[in-house]
Amino acid sequence: MVLADMENGRDGEDGVCEPDVIAEASLLGGFIYSTETRALISGLAEMHEDIKNRESVTQRFLVIMDRHQEQPHLLDPHLEWMLNMLLELVRSEQSPPLLVHLGFKFLYIISKVRGHKVFMQLFPHEVSDLQPVLDLLTRQDPKDHETWETRYMLLLWLSMTCLIPFDLSRLDGHLTSEPGLAREPIMDRILAVAKSYLTVSDKSRDAASILVSKFVTRPDVKLRRLGDFLDWCLTTVAQTNELTMEGTVVLDGALQSLAQLFKHGEEGGLPAVRPDCAAVPGPATAGGK
Repeated sequence: MVLADMENGRDGEDGVCEPDVIAEASLLGGFIYSTETRALISGLAEMHEDIKNRESVTQRFLVIMDRHQEQPHLLDPHLEWMLNMLLELVRSEQSPPLLVHLGFKFLYIISKVRGHKVFMQLFPHEVSDLQPVLDLLTRQDPKDHETWETRYMLLLWLSMTCLIPFDLSRLDGHLTSEPGLAREPIMDRILAVAKSYLTVSDKSRDAASILVSKFVTRPDVKLRRLGDFLDWCLTTVAQTNELTMEGTVVLDGALQSLAQLFKHGEEGGLPAVRPDCAAVPGPATAGGK
């Protein structure tokens, strides 16, 4: 009866609609924007240079995705084709940087609504994906505040590609480098990228901590680099001035990476942190001062 009154533009007997009725009426039956979403993504290549059209299409895509904030699972049957369409854009050698960044922006919007834990698992993560993703990430400018979504999504993608089930040192024999330059092991390249993004001021810092938690707990990386990485984190915490804005950002990245590493204890491949663990010395107490 109340629902019928609502449909006729009237409230219930008390003049106020019951909250559970409103919630039920607002529930979606499925993802009804499939055709429109395909059209929006398909048109990105043609309209990305026109700032007005680009903003209009992005805003419309945001509206569509935001309507599923309360029921993100409705996107699940459609995530794969949306991901594949956007990856086709960002992987194409014919795509200019602006189009690549726009594609990653759309990927971030989907990830934000559905949740990165679910969405990142759909990224292709074969052996052949590792170096291209790493190369693309290393070409990004961490100081470009207009393209942080690209770096955020690439870090999540790298978090998946680095889970390939064999020793990463086997890839080093296939690495190419400029004549006369020493080749850096891929394990060190990934760690260097992760560390560099743990100290940035945008959301890429969160994705970098996720990368660390998955990468450093690999058996081969844990054996060769875990100790050095923990030393880096503890030294960073001890030597950083938390009273400055820059120091706060750096501390957040280091502590967030440690939290991700130890979050699940043995489940993450590391011993669980005991409550009686000694506190990390701060800047004033480091070195016994």
